[in-house]
Amino acid sequence: MNKYLSTILLMTALWLTACTKTGSSPDPVIGPKGTAVDKLARGINLSNWFNDYSDPSQFSNRFGSAHFKQIKDAGFTYVRLPIGPSVLCGTSKIEDIQTANLVHVENAVKNIQAAGLAVAIEMHPYGDNFEARLAIDPLARQSFRQFWKNLANHFKAYDTSRLFFEIWNEPNIGAERLVSGIDKNWWAPFQEQIVTSIREAAPNHYIIVTAEDYGSWSELLQLPIINQKKIIYNFHFYDPFTFTHQGADWISGPYSLLRFLPYPATPNNVSTLAANASNPSAKSQIEWYGRQQYAADSINKVMQLVYNWSVQKKVDVICNEFGVHKKVAPPESIINYLSDVTTYLNKFGIGWAVWDYDDTFGIASYTTGTRAVPPVWDNGVLNALKIK
Repeated sequence: MNKYLSTILLMTALWLTACTKTGSSPDPVIGPKGTAVDKLARGINLSNWFNDYSDPSQFSNRFGSAHFKQIKDAGFTYVRLPIGPSVLCGTSKIEDIQTANLVHVENAVKNIQAAGLAVAIEMHPYGDNFEARLAIDPLARQSFRQFWKNLANHFKAYDTSRLFFEIWNEPNIGAERLVSGIDKNWWAPFQEQIVTSIREAAPNHYIIVTAEDYGSWSELLQLPIINQKKIIYNFHFYDPFTFTHQGADWISGPYSLLRFLPYPATPNNVSTLAANASNPSAKSQIEWYGRQQYAADSINKVMQLVYNWSVQKKVDVICNEFGVHKKVAPPESIINYLSDVTTYLNKFGIGWAVWDYDDTFGIASYTTGTRAVPPVWDNGVLNALKIK
């Protein structure tokens, strides 16, 4: 999961055009019920297993059958499996899959599926270097397309209703203007080329695609539709970022200085926090957050927009990341937030996956000081997710 910032002016304009419906429930986005896409109804991310920064000595044992059973028994339907490019892509040529690590990834897929869960395997880079290379180097793009064709060919025999391919996590090079001459428009045509490459090897599997600007919902609404079957459109939801990423020390700006911000927020319930903030930037951010008065209705409007778009375009949509950095966020506020997000994802029939299982956004914690046994669920969070 990377930094995610929605464009405030665009959000405001889109909210004003949202058409809320009362007295009736919208038709589900993912459906009809009983299709493979329905397996993506309730998911959880297993971060820090095969990420670029993960410990290779844990590739074979970080999670096992007891963890997957726990996830299945809680009511989840699938696991999203983030994989760093450095784990599977070749070190000399991107297309040359690292076979030793592929064995570990495939064992993970088999064990997850053995527990009765579907699995989405996705490329999840840490940092921007790999993506920047793709943005500027035609040969790297060609090699990455071949990598995905090779990977799809390896997994093509797996059940198409239980294995999903997700191309890339949170493309952002263009939105951040990190490479001269590259804007957000670089991503969509390249993504469609990757889809074509995967289709050459695995014509019947579902492929999950996303938009630039960290997979934001606002950019999703601008994304050109790929004229192929079995494409699932995905967005990530961390609004309001000030709340969900308080205490995050890997993000520039005042986020690492933010503490104990409540959700929902009002000018009154953040006034003391703002008054006590010694850093001017943090103080300003807290005051701004309070003025937004972000609450359930704000989330409802976003999900309505995504739903309207999906119906207009006749496509399937999921949200496979949302969550709260839990280090300093008030536990009650975390529960309030997760409850509101899942309420409106469910209202509009949008499948989802929470970020994450047991890491810094984790909804389960190890209480014995060891990872030898599965972590313990936060039952308040499970109730908020409406699966227990």
